[in-house]
Amino acid sequence: MFKGHPKGLYVLFFTEMWERFGFYTMLSIFVYYMQENFGWDASTATNVYGIFLAGVYFTPIIGGWIADNLLGYGKTITLGAIVIAIGYALMAVPTDSATQLYTALVVVCIGNGLFKANISVLVGNLYAHSQGSLKDAGYSIFYMGINIGAFYAPMAAAGIRRFTMNNFDASLAQGYNAGFLIAAAGMIISLIIFVVFRKMYSNADYRAKEKENVKIDATLTKGQEKERIIALVTIFAIVIFFWMAFHQNGSALSLFARDYTHKIVGSFTYLLFDIVGLHAILFVLLGGTVAIGKGSSQRKGIGVLFAIIGLIVIILKVNTLSDVNEIDPEMFQSFNPMFIVLLTPLLVGWFGHLNKRGKEPSSPAKIGIGMVITAIAYIIMIGAAQGLAPVNSLEGEGSAITVSTYWLITTYFTLTIAELHLSPMGLSFVSKVAPPKMKGLMMGGWFGATSVGNYLAGFVGRFYQNWELWQFFLLLVITSLFAAILVRIFLKKLKHATE
Repeated sequence: MFKGHPKGLYVLFFTEMWERFGFYTMLSIFVYYMQENFGWDASTATNVYGIFLAGVYFTPIIGGWIADNLLGYGKTITLGAIVIAIGYALMAVPTDSATQLYTALVVVCIGNGLFKANISVLVGNLYAHSQGSLKDAGYSIFYMGINIGAFYAPMAAAGIRRFTMNNFDASLAQGYNAGFLIAAAGMIISLIIFVVFRKMYSNADYRAKEKENVKIDATLTKGQEKERIIALVTIFAIVIFFWMAFHQNGSALSLFARDYTHKIVGSFTYLLFDIVGLHAILFVLLGGTVAIGKGSSQRKGIGVLFAIIGLIVIILKVNTLSDVNEIDPEMFQSFNPMFIVLLTPLLVGWFGHLNKRGKEPSSPAKIGIGMVITAIAYIIMIGAAQGLAPVNSLEGEGSAITVSTYWLITTYFTLTIAELHLSPMGLSFVSKVAPPKMKGLMMGGWFGATSVGNYLAGFVGRFYQNWELWQFFLLLVITSLFAAILVRIFLKKLKHATE
């Protein structure tokens, strides 16, 4: 999986991992914090959530232009990391003022705009334009780093909240403030890694306007540039529907986890929500995969050892846990990144196998497949919602009828498969197709499309509040299938743009 990739990829991997750790630590508690600290209802909190995410992913358009034309990618990323850390630190300060919260959110948006698109450009610049399939795999590995950070973020948020409340007589809202401070610490670690190990990716930190690199950048005519920009704008418009559906993980799905899902579970299910138990399961899965896969006998032996250790810990945990265990709703946020870490090697291997046989789908085709799988994920949620009362009938309390945690876990598993077909492939597609002198701007355009989708994720939150639950999830099924149809209609033109 890692064979043939440049060393700079691993620096960018860990830089993004810690940045995303900070971001998802903040995001996993953001809606809860607004409701607890300001007393806002679900409609108001999810709308602010959507506007914030729109800002986070719109500003990379500006940040990409700044990197392309003024500062370059490395300097812009460094500045962005500093600004993001300041924003999280502002959120960590307890307040009754919504203005202070909005100010902090604006600062985070500005910093993210400088950081997000440009680090993705650096990843693409590590590869020659002839290494299309390897670049897809590189972005998948990079994306796995994103999600390792996201995996640990909810655990950190829940752990620091409990620690602060238990040891400092803090309120629930102040426990969430402590979570924002952890987010700032993650961002500082990201900055240190990026600055200290600059030499390993410095060859990728160049601007096409200043330095021609025929190995990495394709030479294009004006007509080809126009065709590629049209293809990018088309794909940007289509993926809006994915992000609208996917980012319900921080709004509607988080609220569903809190209000409609069993809070008390048995010992085996609790392993999935316990830090030690969850890592033991990962040891078994990853160790077992290494043990039965290709490699040296020493490598397989290490895999067997990890699997045995994990199995022993699972047995001990199950025997020491009671049959009644309370789970934190924040912990559902760990499933998506965990599944990405587990599934990325499998998907990279699968696409590599198809590539050798000349049957690997193009990046746009993978995006279309991802949209169909997104629709399947929300069909699962329609099943979960059967017989549940609408949100507006709960009067601020949890539902009297709750459903198994496995409904949400299965939904997150399905959404993860969809995401792996779409998000890293989209980044790779932009890197392949963007005219060399517009890399930052076009990568910013990808995140701009994400911005619109994220705003819509919050906008449709009002329907979650006021419609029957199954009607809300059906809306997401319909919009996802509509996007898949659009990909199919424009597929030939999108594929031609990469040739």
